[in-house]
Amino acid sequence: MLFEGNVIDGIRIKQIVFEDDNIKLCKTLSNDNVLISNALIYKRWIDEKLIYDVNPFIKVLVNQQEYFYLKSHKQFQLGLIKNNGITISRQTALNFAFSLKQMRKITNVSLYDGIYIEEFNYILPTYNIKDVSDDALLGYYFSGNENKHFSEGGFKSLFLSETDFEEIAELVDIEIDKKPEIEPIKQEEKKIGKFTLTGRPELEKFFNEHIINILNEPERYKKLGIDFPSSIILYGPPGCGKTYAVDKLVEFLELPKYEINSSTIASPYIHDTSKKISAMFEAAVNSAPSVVVIDEMESYMSDRNSFGESSHHTEEVAEFLRQIQEANKKHVLVIAMTNLLDKIDPAILRKGRFDHHIEVGYPSEEEIKSLLEFLLAKISVSKEIDISVIASKLVGKSLADVSFVIKEAALISGKMGLDEISSEAIDEAIQILPKKEERIKLGFGV
Repeated sequence: MLFEGNVIDGIRIKQIVFEDDNIKLCKTLSNDNVLISNALIYKRWIDEKLIYDVNPFIKVLVNQQEYFYLKSHKQFQLGLIKNNGITISRQTALNFAFSLKQMRKITNVSLYDGIYIEEFNYILPTYNIKDVSDDALLGYYFSGNENKHFSEGGFKSLFLSETDFEEIAELVDIEIDKKPEIEPIKQEEKKIGKFTLTGRPELEKFFNEHIINILNEPERYKKLGIDFPSSIILYGPPGCGKTYAVDKLVEFLELPKYEINSSTIASPYIHDTSKKISAMFEAAVNSAPSVVVIDEMESYMSDRNSFGESSHHTEEVAEFLRQIQEANKKHVLVIAMTNLLDKIDPAILRKGRFDHHIEVGYPSEEEIKSLLEFLLAKISVSKEIDISVIASKLVGKSLADVSFVIKEAALISGKMGLDEISSEAIDEAIQILPKKEERIKLGFGV
């Protein structure tokens, strides 16, 4: 198959990675992947119904002959299974196993020499090799060793847990010998003390009773059937102090923290957000005990019914459902935050995933006063300062705003040449805070 100027349908080909009489595997100038097939093998795939759902192939005429091409983004795999040459991760392994399962619903033809198209979950045969088992196919794909069978195990480079290994075996209907469970090494208990969240006594009490106490006395709680703290949702209006409270808690716990938000997992590409979700939880499990903090959870876990037929959103919610439930079993504490609890998919909110939904409102005047007393007790302040008056001026502000006011007042006092915080400096700092009507940014205010 020759194309003038290495161009097909306006796509400029930079490199031909592989070719035979029926197909070409190519790289574009932007390193995207392209599969080009002749009409003979393409029509065989169609006749055998191997291309299902939405057909991603496009027909082109070259020198009066029909060809069919498919373009896939560079972040997805597209290539011969036998020549993949890639680093396999846990998510890569699961994606490939899922694709194999989907193809096995349609055909029993050998896929050992197949073309793996990750973006569309296809493994298309080239019909050059027959009678090679899926056990050998998986073993070769994961290890690069032609003599390796998946059922033999030993894929440590995949970061596969025993559960993942068994899940893949079940997906592709391969029998494996399950190893007996090994009793985990008992770790020395480390007391972490009592958590304090000044200005938020109810939230402080909840964190201590439902998280800190369990981590402080794991053996006693295990006897009661509680192995690890349950996942938690904090919900309330923007600026109410959710993020402030979670940051203080994580800082106190001194555990590895993994943040899931728009900057860490959002992607416009098919399947990519789900992959990033999985990778984040995988990293948290590998560092357990650890904490996963999910910010603006309504962006990723909103009700699937509100998205109609969006398969990608459904896939993302399904990934969260699986990961959150497994995380708790592997000593990963999941804390999520949202302004819109009523928009979250009902399956996410069920017990067993997030056992506790805690409402966080704006701090009361008494809570603000309590934080002010705590902050001002550590520094030099003018005797004329009336904490009750300051607290009344800060009603409707977050605890982070309160802390900001004191820090800013200290800077203002320093610029004025004072060695103590004055009431005038505090008033000036309060004026710097945005008014409620100025808070136009959606999301979390602290």
